[in-house]
Amino acid sequence: MIDLDALAQAAACLEPLPVSTLRLARLVCSGGDSPDIARVVEVVQFDQALTASLLRAANSSWSASRSEITNVHDAVVRLGTGPVFSMALGVQVKGRLAGAVPEYGLGEGDLWNHSVASSLAAELVVRMSPRQLPLETVTAALLHDVGKLVMSRFLSSDLLELLETSRSAGLTRMEAEADVLGVHHAELGGLILQCWALPEGLVRGVTYHHQPDVSINPVAYGVYLADVAAKRLIGEDDDNADPEMLASALGELELTESDFDEIGALIETRFAEVLEQFAA
Repeated sequence: MIDLDALAQAAACLEPLPVSTLRLARLVCSGGDSPDIARVVEVVQFDQALTASLLRAANSSWSASRSEITNVHDAVVRLGTGPVFSMALGVQVKGRLAGAVPEYGLGEGDLWNHSVASSLAAELVVRMSPRQLPLETVTAALLHDVGKLVMSRFLSSDLLELLETSRSAGLTRMEAEADVLGVHHAELGGLILQCWALPEGLVRGVTYHHQPDVSINPVAYGVYLADVAAKRLIGEDDDNADPEMLASALGELELTESDFDEIGALIETRFAEVLEQFAA
């Protein structure tokens, strides 16, 4: 079993997020239906990298803008505050998620690509679901696997062998982690978000993204669906895509299997364009 105290300390020692990002989190995740656009613009307009990304996104074919967007205010109005917050965090964490995580079978860029695909899928889930999902759903999907970054540092060859043995016995990766290590990467991801002082809705969405039925949390259901859709797009193995859980998540968000297939088709056509929006 992993030293849980050392694991928690490693999570706490990650480089903190910028104050501007935390201010944006409080604005977008405050629980209100419509965050103050002027205040959101005030937070992001002096961030050059984020401004460039927002303008690329606002002028993309996906946004269906009929006229060129040339300023932050119009970009925020065009995209919506939820996707803007997700992009702001994406700009901040891209470098952390872009490296290889061989302990999880992930090469250079694989975790980042999966995170972007999940964020895109979550944006579509939010748009298509008859339920009014919290604005932080898209951002939770972007960050849902951040726990793997810290967990991987503690996975020795002996522990990796034990995990594979547990999986051979029929356990999912998450179940094997909980059984062998005493904690799984989703729980660790929630702890990391707590250390970054991000809102509780984001923490719960990440912590329970493999077990949304445990939390009965709409963000967790949205992230679960986004994760499954992203893995289907990229062709990743997904031993957590239980048919009953998938049906439950679709039912909770009042979506059909046809809706889910449409989400998969849409992200396939948009994936490369969204990756470009995060380019330096």
